[in-house]
Amino acid sequence: MTLGNKGADWLRHGVVLWLVSLALGCSSEAPWNVLLVTLDTTRADFLGCYGKTSAQTPVLDQLAERGTLFESAYTSNPVTQAAHSTILTGVYPMVHGVRDNILFRLPEEMTTLAEHLRVAGYATGAAVGGFPLTREFGTAQGFDFYDDDLTHGRTDFRGRPIPDRLATWYDERPAPQVNDAILSWLREDRSVPFFAWVHYWDPHEPHIAPSPFRELFIDDPYQAEIAYADQSLGALLDALERAGERHRTLVVVTADHGEGRGEHRESTHAFLAYDATLRVPLIVSAPDQAQNRRIAERVGTVDIVPTILDLLDLPSSDQLQGRSLAPLMRQPAASDSVATPRHRTPYYSESLSPRLSHGLGELRALFLGPWKYVHGPRPELFHLGRDPGELRDLITVETAQAESMRSQLQEFLHARKSKEVTKALHDIDEETRQRLAALGYLASMPGTGEQVDEILRSDGEAPQDRVGDINLQSRLRRQLGVRHFAAAERTARSLLMAAPENTFYLKSLVAAQLGLDKPEEAARELLAVTPSAALGPQFLAVGQALFDSGAEVRGLELIRRGIEAGDVANGEAQLARLLLASDDIEGFQQATKRALEADPEHRGSRLERARYYLATDRLREAESDLLRLLRANPIDPEVHLEYAGLLRREGQSEAAERRLLRVLRLAPHWCDPYLELIRLHREALRPAEASEVLGRMRTHCTDASQLSHAATLAVAMDTAGGYRP
Repeated sequence: MTLGNKGADWLRHGVVLWLVSLALGCSSEAPWNVLLVTLDTTRADFLGCYGKTSAQTPVLDQLAERGTLFESAYTSNPVTQAAHSTILTGVYPMVHGVRDNILFRLPEEMTTLAEHLRVAGYATGAAVGGFPLTREFGTAQGFDFYDDDLTHGRTDFRGRPIPDRLATWYDERPAPQVNDAILSWLREDRSVPFFAWVHYWDPHEPHIAPSPFRELFIDDPYQAEIAYADQSLGALLDALERAGERHRTLVVVTADHGEGRGEHRESTHAFLAYDATLRVPLIVSAPDQAQNRRIAERVGTVDIVPTILDLLDLPSSDQLQGRSLAPLMRQPAASDSVATPRHRTPYYSESLSPRLSHGLGELRALFLGPWKYVHGPRPELFHLGRDPGELRDLITVETAQAESMRSQLQEFLHARKSKEVTKALHDIDEETRQRLAALGYLASMPGTGEQVDEILRSDGEAPQDRVGDINLQSRLRRQLGVRHFAAAERTARSLLMAAPENTFYLKSLVAAQLGLDKPEEAARELLAVTPSAALGPQFLAVGQALFDSGAEVRGLELIRRGIEAGDVANGEAQLARLLLASDDIEGFQQATKRALEADPEHRGSRLERARYYLATDRLREAESDLLRLLRANPIDPEVHLEYAGLLRREGQSEAAERRLLRVLRLAPHWCDPYLELIRLHREALRPAEASEVLGRMRTHCTDASQLSHAATLAVAMDTAGGYRP
């Protein structure tokens, strides 16, 4: 497939879409909005609407009742970045070129759904929850607004970095923060329809769901995370309902991939090519469309872009490789038989991560009719109609069928490949490479960053035979995530015995020892190796732990080692805080200056400096830092709180109150803004308001000492207008 020059194609396509947008503008009926929701790591069969009786997914279940559910939808790749590249472009990986996380970038030459809709007159906005979808990897193409700020998950509400003890997965943020980000954009006044994409990372490991979902699924935190994401989607849809937009919004919900859950010995995903990780939910709820439809025919996430364009009556593109599913949605319900689905369209999936990130073999799969053929070092053939669990490999029984499927798979690749695919190679820097190695990726280095040829390879070890190694790494991550530090220490030591140079295993051992409050042992482990950028956060975390335990000199020494290893901005910021705690004001100022020289947008350093300015009555300097922070992230509750304090000190009590109320909308369970509001009402001699805030605080805040302090502040006024003691 030849894409040609994107600019020229885009110009021709833009003229057509411009004419369509004019027609829409003249129509008496407003065009539909579009909401695309992608759930990370979500199996279809773990949703209530797909038959999971124990599921708590009422929002998704209701969407299915109000629209169309596709029972057999498949992703193109079981890793986040590659799968989303297909969802957003409507083409297969051999065209967009993204085959694994981080090692690739979606090329500018590709046209995304956001670009299609922006030219058609749509406002386009997105908010994502995980690192593989941050803008550096190309998925922001076509979006007017793209929020990928994941920093809140790495800092507490004082702006201090959380010690990097549990950072054994990609950076992430919870679904409510994703909602906050997209809603800040959706609330803007506009006269055009919107396209909003939200991505909820929560079902991805580590599974640490909040209450009440954690208690509801005490033995299955994966289900708890899915239920949490479902509730968050409900909150977003409720906000659209209140805004009067829900009734004219096309909602499409899918997932990038599923989760192994132990099937075929795969505990997570990204390694094998079985349906546990390839089959995903796909629900389309469109205004004025038939409700409660269930389509059994096999479809793919590659079909999402053409389907949305068709449902919006917008022109398609010859670039697209998926098909519109709108005809299936419009056909009479009786013509779709669940018992005998007509899987007439071939679909393709791949798992190249075993070779690209681990130096093993690769897997490519073709679905056609009831058959599924998986090519790799150890090919497999399954009849999904008779064996949906893929428990009986027929490769040596149905030899003619296997050879036919192999030939058709090669033809499929050849017919759909593109010369532009090489532009997706992403030249990651050494810091990122070290970071990935510390996360357990790039463990075998061969294959990283190399050209992917569209041929059927049989070299390398079969991923099916090495999945146990990946499971052990996942178990170690999981043990750290749920704070089972003693077990994690044992697992890390056993892994280090087999691979003593593995950075990820050492990092995990140090994390477990910090969790067990053994900073001296962790320090000895770190000092026995050569410092590297990948271990910089560990030097900082161990240094902090030593400092807190009273070994201040050794703690500062470890932090300086971390700075030397390359973690300059975070290290200098941490050093600055400790020097300030030791009343070394000059040292604090110099370290903060070095941190901001290394990273001018470093949140912790700029926020800590703003607090120092506030404490020393340098309000103008504090305001400059706070406003810069707010421009970078307008939904940061901590910065809003500090700015409210500045406004209160300047006598702008009404502005300060508005700012504090916004903080409570962003972080309703945080105690500090309630205290600040009570102080504000106390200064204004408004006891009734102070009492009302205290009541709200008792509902949301669980810190007994802060509640006691708030009750003291909110005492009733006497008749003379003062406060009783």
